[in-house]
Amino acid sequence: MHRSLRAIFLGAAGVAALVLPASAGAVTTAQQLGLAPILTSGSTDLGALPARSLNVTVVLAPRNKAALDQVVASHQRISSATFNSTYAPATSTVSAVRSWASANGLSVSSVSANRTLVRLSGSSSAFGKALGVTFERYKASNGSSYYTPNGSAHLPSSFSGDVAGVVGLSSIGRLSLPPKRTPANSTQATGGINYPAEYGPQDFWSLYNAPSSATGSGQQVAVIAEGDLAIPKQDLVKFEQQFGLPQVPVTQTTVGTPSTDTSGNDEWDLDTQYSTGFAPDVTGLHLYVGASLSNDDILATINRWVTDNSVKQASFSAGECELLAQVAGFQTSLDTVLEQAAAQGQTLFTSSGDTGSFCPAVIGVNGVPAGLPGTSYPAASPFAMGVGGTTVLGSGPTEIAWYAGGGGITFFENVPAYQSSAGGSFTGVDRGVPDVALDADPNSGYRVIVNGTEEVIGGTSASAPSWQGIWARAQGAHGGSLGFAGPVLYDTVPASAFNDITLGTIGFYVATPGWDYTTGRGTPNISAVVSGA
Repeated sequence: MHRSLRAIFLGAAGVAALVLPASAGAVTTAQQLGLAPILTSGSTDLGALPARSLNVTVVLAPRNKAALDQVVASHQRISSATFNSTYAPATSTVSAVRSWASANGLSVSSVSANRTLVRLSGSSSAFGKALGVTFERYKASNGSSYYTPNGSAHLPSSFSGDVAGVVGLSSIGRLSLPPKRTPANSTQATGGINYPAEYGPQDFWSLYNAPSSATGSGQQVAVIAEGDLAIPKQDLVKFEQQFGLPQVPVTQTTVGTPSTDTSGNDEWDLDTQYSTGFAPDVTGLHLYVGASLSNDDILATINRWVTDNSVKQASFSAGECELLAQVAGFQTSLDTVLEQAAAQGQTLFTSSGDTGSFCPAVIGVNGVPAGLPGTSYPAASPFAMGVGGTTVLGSGPTEIAWYAGGGGITFFENVPAYQSSAGGSFTGVDRGVPDVALDADPNSGYRVIVNGTEEVIGGTSASAPSWQGIWARAQGAHGGSLGFAGPVLYDTVPASAFNDITLGTIGFYVATPGWDYTTGRGTPNISAVVSGA
């Protein structure tokens, strides 16, 4: 079914259909690279985009790509210095981009430390002339406006063959945070189910059998975020005091222009409090904070975590439809960055989404997912760990797949080597999501301090940072030597270390014995995962 889709839905503020080719195989090279127009059905053409400044990121492919693929597939680990000397884009390629930009009135704003991201700035007319397009402005059927090229952009032959993607030519590409999910306030609203309780960190340690010895000592954790995190930093201290946890030192790296946005505070509270709450003795929490959730800003933010290569695990609790990520050039671009992370032994844990087996930009009435099938990206990336969700019904733990947890077959990602023998209901057709799961139902939710006050929140945006903490425990127990989590969690840790979830559905997919598209390998017996790794 997933190979015959013709449209997806996007836009948190409303619904708009994004017209796509009839099959994944029909996506053109220009679309994969982010060079083609992105048009929503029912849009009104408002004419040429008025003169304005644009920022566009040219993402360069690594050298020796086949050899780099083998490094990741064979679970080797390399240093950042080795990546830069052996696999990073050539300096001559960067110079070719610089020369082309200068000749066309564009400026090179920055070149990343791994020479992968070349960020350009200039006027819309200068970009249009350089790329052989003009930019059109449209009003979507949901009332929002966007711009996109009027045709496929063309890069010069001097470096076009070395480009992995171009991000920023259309303004549609943007990740979104899931809406805050809080418990239903009546047994009628929960279908008559009496859920056991909400959970604090120590409750989760008990529920998932966390060891008393392996608590993350010697490890750091990182959170990818955006905006102004002053309040979440304060909330973390109160959370630690309320639950009797050690105070974890916090450092921050701001990537790009500092932002005053505080709309995501509850998400960043959740991410910071439970990445550390599941690994209370980590030596530090590092915040990588971008300017916005636009594709180019998040790409730069994650790339900074990768090039710093000082924190081996991170979490990110936002996503966008994989189909949109593909045609916006974001998927091929971020995959390039995350493959370097995997080669360096870094792991990004990211939420699989809260809309079941459907495109994560659409939520139907009463919270029931509705729309067209689709997975969330970057959970769909083979170089990240997608984390799904369960509903906890009691101790043991007694769990079923959370109906809204994201999962399914990806559209554009091949099966990674570590997942090829997943078993269970894995079809072997493209990458499957999620890899693992944890409690995500707000009715068995997480106790979080938000703006100084305790709330209960759920979602896979809770399970992802929590799994980062679990992984930090395993890393700490093994001297930080485990490398990228994919091969370890699939090939090294035995099936007996996971609680196999065999009940529940998420739209098209049903929980089955063994691996499945609702909860992956399942939820952890943390002690067994730590020792099994």
